[in-house]
Amino acid sequence: MKQLTDVEKQELETKIQEEQERQQHLRETNPDLPETFKTASAKTEFIPSPLWKYSFLAMILCLLAFNVFLFFNSLNSDIKNISILNLMIAMMLLFNHIAYNFTKTGWKSRVIKIGAWVWIVFVFVYMYISWVA
Repeated sequence: MKQLTDVEKQELETKIQEEQERQQHLRETNPDLPETFKTASAKTEFIPSPLWKYSFLAMILCLLAFNVFLFFNSLNSDIKNISILNLMIAMMLLFNHIAYNFTKTGWKSRVIKIGAWVWIVFVFVYMYISWVA
């Protein structure tokens, strides 16, 4: 770990003092500035709630169930079968929703987000191969 010299310590303390003064000036010039995120959310009337993420999860799961139903009703081996693509897109929505709304930090979050992005690439490659090429 690097040891700071006296000059560097003084420069750092000066920068900290200037930043504190700047923040104090902002507080004084904006008296209605909220102190915390909760008060800001209450003021703007947007409060993120679990209802949003669970209701969208329910909608995506219903869409996935419907696409699974369509997939098994139209079992044929044609590569241009739209029910396969619908199923893959519904799974893509599910993976991304879980990755970005139910995981926040840590290695599990990174693994799930990487998996979701790999699935997006896979779906687009499948679309290109089966519909364009």
